[in-house]
Amino acid sequence: MSRKDVTKELSEKVEKKLRRRFALVAREVWVDPDHRVDFMAFSPGVGGRNMKLEHGRFVFVEVKSCMADFKSGYGLTFRGDDNWLVCPRDLADELHDKMLLPLGVQVYCPDNGGSLRLRYDLSMRGAGSLREDSTLCLLWAMLMDSYTRWRTTGGLFIEASD
Repeated sequence: MSRKDVTKELSEKVEKKLRRRFALVAREVWVDPDHRVDFMAFSPGVGGRNMKLEHGRFVFVEVKSCMADFKSGYGLTFRGDDNWLVCPRDLADELHDKMLLPLGVQVYCPDNGGSLRLRYDLSMRGAGSLREDSTLCLLWAMLMDSYTRWRTTGGLFIEASD
């Protein structure tokens, strides 16, 4: 399978998982002029309207198909409350064995049935978030600086395009 095909297949799995779990999902989001993340998702917190937004969580997802893709210098933007690296299992194991997995990242790989499963957890639970930007900045980026975005509601997906 080509690098492009692997990336496409992994991206479809990520999109499916995110759209089931998060209220707002966007693809190819520019978080600043120099950094783009493959996927960003937002889930509101609990409480009143303002509190839900301010205490919501962002997940940043990077998809890597091979070691060359990982080492390309592009797309290792892990600035969310949660950060996922999605890649084939053999790449995850190689990155783990060579101690190249970024700190603060959860690594997801397809299982034998094709579902994404947590393979390695290097998240910094209890040590805070890697998020640098405010909720407002990140929601704005999702809405205005992304290739596509979806608002998800109870299994109903509505795609909005530019």
